[in-house]
Formats: sequence, structure tokens, C-alpha cells
Amino acid sequence: MTYLLDKIKEYIKDVTYNVKNKFSLNNDLDKNINLDKIIKREFKKAIKSLRKSGIIKYLENKYDINYIEPELEIVEDDPSIIGKYFQYENKIIISKKSIEREIANQLKILDYKKESISDIHGIEYLDMGFNTRFLYPLYINKRNIIEAIAEAIILSMLLHELWHSIDWIILDKLAKDSIEYSNILKNFELRASAFEVIMYYLITGLYKDEKGLVAAYKNIPTCREYIEEMNKLEKDEHKRIRVPYDLGFCYGNIIVAKYKSSLEENIHNIIDDILHL
Repeated sequence: MTYLLDKIKEYIKDVTYNVKNKFSLNNDLDKNINLDKIIKREFKKAIKSLRKSGIIKYLENKYDINYIEPELEIVEDDPSIIGKYFQYENKIIISKKSIEREIANQLKILDYKKESISDIHGIEYLDMGFNTRFLYPLYINKRNIIEAIAEAIILSMLLHELWHSIDWIILDKLAKDSIEYSNILKNFELRASAFEVIMYYLITGLYKDEKGLVAAYKNIPTCREYIEEMNKLEKDEHKRIRVPYDLGFCYGNIIVAKYKSSLEENIHNIIDDILHL
């Protein structure tokens, strides 16, 4: 097992950091994928998974709420967001051009030769996070890597924003019941990022795959180093804003690494813990 993990870690290092010929997205995106179709499909997948796993029902019973699925709106370009939840309209807005830019960024990091794109198999690793680098696994399985990256980016973003929709409904209920809710106001992004990571692994099935889990294992030392640098980050006005996101990524990866293949059977307890972050 140790030998296998060492080989996988070396593989991750190679795909993440080695320099290869650059891949140009330019005119290839529109030819290869239909972003509108993927966004709608991943949205349905995320909602279906929240219901199938019993998370929505569990939260409705626990907080005596009626969860209303947010509306999905796709816009051509909003440079300020990839996706965002608007609580007063109960709507998630997604910017297609922002997704295209993120796909191009991930392809540049992976730095694959254009002619080899259709020959990629198995699992690859995206570079996520804000003030540091977190590995995010995704399945390729003989598909177009652009489509696979688009699905991973869109699914993770939707899970993040869907948690915001859950948070706001719970917050509204607590406010109506005159229950203290200041903690919820403080940690919106931390909880959403933790939920995003955990549910991404659960929905994709990567929590049952050693090559997927090893990304979570590798992210934990990164988190230790990140926490040690917290004082410096808190003093930087721009980096400080992103700290809750990164801490949520850290928490999510720790939970995935802790539960491994038992992630699904423990998901309600995990959700309880997220609620109290």
C-alpha cells in the first residue's frame, strides 16, 4: 500500500508541476462542449444528489424548514463571478465566460499538448484554492478533458452556492424563532467551501478511489503550512478575504481523508458538524 501511495503521489507531482507544451483553448471550447447543457446537467445532478443522500430531508426535519430549490440563471459574462447565490431572489447566477477562463487557466496549469488531449485516461488533478494550492481530482475516462474540467469546475461551484441557499433558509428560520445566529453570519464561506469539497467527492464517487483520495491526503500538509502562515495572511487585506474559503477547503479535505469509503454512510453527522463551523 505504501508503495502504491508513493507512486500515486509521484504521479500527482508530475501532472501538476511538470512543464509540457502549452495547450491553447482559443476556438476549441465551443467546438468541444456545450456549456449551457453542462451547467444545467450538473445543476440537476447536484440537486438530485442532495435529495437522494437525504441531506435536504434531514435539514428540513432538523430545522423545521421547507427547502425551495434555487432558480438557475446562466449569463454570458460577469467577470466578477463564476457563480453566485442571491438569497433575496433565491437564484444562482453562473457566468459562462468566467467558466471558460477558469477552464483555460486549469489547462494552462496542466499544460497538456493539444494533440494528446483525447488520449488522457483515468484521474487528473486540478489546482484549486485561493492563497495556496489544493489538488482537486477528476475522472477523465476517455472523455474530452475540456468537458471533464468544465464538469468539475461547475459541479464544485454549484455545490458551494447551493450550501449558501441552505444557510440562508436556516438563518431566516433561526431569526424568526429569535434564536442566536451570529455564528452563521461569520462563517458563510468556510461552511460552503467545506460542503463543496465533501459533496464533490461524494457525488463523483472519488471518495472510494485511492487515486482520488490521495489528493485529499496530500492537501493536509498544505493545510498545516497554510495555518502556520495565518497571521501573515490576516494582515494582507486582499488575502484575508479568501482565508475562510481556504480553511473550508482544508476542513473538507480532512473530513474526506478521515471517512474515506464511509463518507456516504456518515454524511448526516458530517452535515451536522459543518452547520456548527
